[in-house]
Amino acid sequence: MAQVSKMDKARTALVLDHPFFASILLRRPMKERKDIPILAIDKRGTIYYNEQACEKLSVPELVWGLAHECMHYMGQHAARMQAREHKKWNYATDAFINDTLTSAGVGQPIPDTVNMPGSKDKTCEDIYAELPDNPGGGGSGKGQGGGDGQQQQGLGDDILDEGGHVSEGEARQMEAQAKIEIAEAAQAAKMRGKLPAALADFVADFLASKTPWYEILERYMVSFTRQEVSWKRPNKRFAAHGIYLPTRAKHPSMGTLVCQIDVSGSISEKELAAYNGHLSRIIADVHPKKVHVLYVDTQVQKHQEFNAGDEVKLEFYSGGGTHMPAGFSYIEEHGIECDVFVCLTDGYTGFDQDPGFPTVWCISSNVEAPYGANVHFDLND
Repeated sequence: MAQVSKMDKARTALVLDHPFFASILLRRPMKERKDIPILAIDKRGTIYYNEQACEKLSVPELVWGLAHECMHYMGQHAARMQAREHKKWNYATDAFINDTLTSAGVGQPIPDTVNMPGSKDKTCEDIYAELPDNPGGGGSGKGQGGGDGQQQQGLGDDILDEGGHVSEGEARQMEAQAKIEIAEAAQAAKMRGKLPAALADFVADFLASKTPWYEILERYMVSFTRQEVSWKRPNKRFAAHGIYLPTRAKHPSMGTLVCQIDVSGSISEKELAAYNGHLSRIIADVHPKKVHVLYVDTQVQKHQEFNAGDEVKLEFYSGGGTHMPAGFSYIEEHGIECDVFVCLTDGYTGFDQDPGFPTVWCISSNVEAPYGANVHFDLND
C-alpha cells in the first residue's frame, strides 16, 4: 500500500476541520518545485510546494502553511505590493496573516515565522509603513514587533515575483474573482458551523471593501517605473571573473513627475491635506527623480521643484477661475520633460487636447476627463 504524503494528509485535515480554507485551496493550481524553502505563491495565485521540505513538517504545521498561502491569494497581496520593497512587504503581509490564523486557531505555526500580535487589526499597508527597512534582522538579531525575538525565516519570501505582468484590468478581475470565492467559502464553512470569529471578521472586511482611490492612483504611477541599469559600477559578482555586467538600481524608479493642484477655490484644505498624505507615500514608493508641483487656476500661480529624496509637501493656495490645461502650456514653455502628469481637480474645467504624455486626473466629482486615466477622489475612501 502506497504511503500517504504529509501534503495529502494536510489537505484532508483542511477539508475536515477548516472548510473555509479547503474551499479556497481546492480551486488553486498547485505545483511542486525544489527551489523554494517550503511553500510559495505567485502573482496569479498558483501555489508551489517543496515536497521534501513539506515532509519534514507536522501535519498541523502544513495545514497552517497551506492556509497561509490561501490568505496571500485572498488578500491579493502580490497585486497590492506595487513598487514597495519586496521582502518588507512580504513580512508585513505575513504578520497580518499569521496573527489572523493564530486568532482563528488554524493548525500550528511553522517555526521561525513572523510573529506580530495585533497585526490582524491593521491593514498590510499600515503594517508595512510601521516596519523598519530590514524587518526580522536580515541574518541575525531580534525579530520585529513584539514577537518571540527570534530570526523569522520560516517560509522565507513566499510571494514570488512570477506569473507575468498583471495589468490594472486583470488586477480588478482577480480581486473580483477572489471575492466570489471567499463569499462561497465562507457560506460553506458557516453551514458546517466552522467559521471562526477571526475569519468571519476578515471575510466581512474584505467583501465590504473597495479599492481606495489612492491605491488605484498608485497602480497607475507604478506602471511608469522602470528598473535602471548602470555601467558606471560593474556588477561585483561577475567583475572578479573578468566579466563586466551592469548593476541594477536598488528600486525601480520614475523619471519626472508633474503634480498639478487645482487652486481655483473648489479644492478645500481638508481635501488637499488628505491628498498630500497619500501622494507623499506613493512618491516614496515610486522614487521619481524629480517632482514639479504646479498650483493652477486659469494660469500657473506657483511652481515648486523637488529632487529625489526630498519631502514633497503640498501647500494650500486659493485662486480664481479654472483652466487646468494651463499646466500643459507652462511645462512646454519652461522645457520641463514630463514622464507622468497627475492633476488634482474637481473636474469642472476645460480639458483641451491630449498633451501627448501620460496624464492621470484625480477628480473629486463624477466628471470624466476625455483622455488620460480617471481616478475619482473621495475623502471617505
